[in-house]
Amino acid sequence: MVSLLQEFVGVPSCSREPEVMPEATEWVCGLLKNEGYRVRTWDVGHGNAPVIVGDLEGQEDGAPVIFSGHYDTALYRSLSGQNPFRLKDGRICGTGVLDMKGGIVIALYAVRAAVQAGLKRPVRLLLAGDEEINHIGSRAAEIMMEEASGALCAFNMETGLRSNQIAVFRKGGTRCRITVHGVEAHAGNDFTKGRSAIVEMAYKIVDIHNLTDLSVGTTMNIGTIQGGTIFNAVPAKCEVVVDMRFEKNEELEKAKKNLEAVCRKTYIEGTTTEMEYIDVMHVFETTDGGMQLWDFLRETAEETGLQPVDKIRLGGSSDAAYLTMAGVPTVCSCGTMGEWNHTVREYVMADSLYERAKLFAGALLRMERFENR
Repeated sequence: MVSLLQEFVGVPSCSREPEVMPEATEWVCGLLKNEGYRVRTWDVGHGNAPVIVGDLEGQEDGAPVIFSGHYDTALYRSLSGQNPFRLKDGRICGTGVLDMKGGIVIALYAVRAAVQAGLKRPVRLLLAGDEEINHIGSRAAEIMMEEASGALCAFNMETGLRSNQIAVFRKGGTRCRITVHGVEAHAGNDFTKGRSAIVEMAYKIVDIHNLTDLSVGTTMNIGTIQGGTIFNAVPAKCEVVVDMRFEKNEELEKAKKNLEAVCRKTYIEGTTTEMEYIDVMHVFETTDGGMQLWDFLRETAEETGLQPVDKIRLGGSSDAAYLTMAGVPTVCSCGTMGEWNHTVREYVMADSLYERAKLFAGALLRMERFENR
């Protein structure tokens, strides 16, 4: 498992660098074919990497068990070089070991072990190539829903937690770029002729911040701000990006309306405001089926003498949302356990590779218990 993960990490796959993704797609497809999967790819549009679907050959008919996730990574190659693959003191370091190439390796080995032990149930791997850019402009989410429809259950092999907790909920999120245009002027000679885009934005930032409603789990974070050109000129432009998180999909439309109302309001006459939604990831909602699946995993861990499995609600988004929206009982954070994904400090606990593989192999071999609940 460590050797395969090392080879996988060596394949550049930052979806912010689309020129590397064709090679990554080809490598993953080749890996799945070698493991005995019948492989299909879906063009998602916008020049993004495709969704890869692998159906295990030779299995009986019936509703498949899905192992889902993504094969792209977040960090640019220039940053990845700061965290080369290495195994030391029980930790494996390297770009993508946690998020989430390790999770794909776990899925492959869990299925391999279960098949060797007699598994006949269909298994489907469902891997997106543009998750780290939130499927901007692509059909990946819709394709994943279509491919997941009718499945028995789904394990999303996203970043695992050191606590061994399995996610039964994740917030949704959307990003919005807001741009204020003002009138540039000399700050001394023509101050009254200027219209400050930065000051107008400052008023709006306070209004946006006040849209946070913790009672329903909706938050507004102004994460970046850019404006002005030189200190002695009234600035003609200011831009911010707002990160909005929500706990219910119906809260998204309400929050968007409130944000749009802020952008329509003008404090400084002569300024104008534009807004653009960059992307959206829906809520991975807690469902009865998802809770039953988590409880089934808890029982499996207990019966096989593995580390106890607990549940958790998380603030970060994932594609588990779309599997749930397709009506499939789903749990998330099933991959390698570690810390610091999206950074050059990313690592996983080496033991978690085979501990999690044992857990999901055991789950596959006991799946009739879940099916009959």
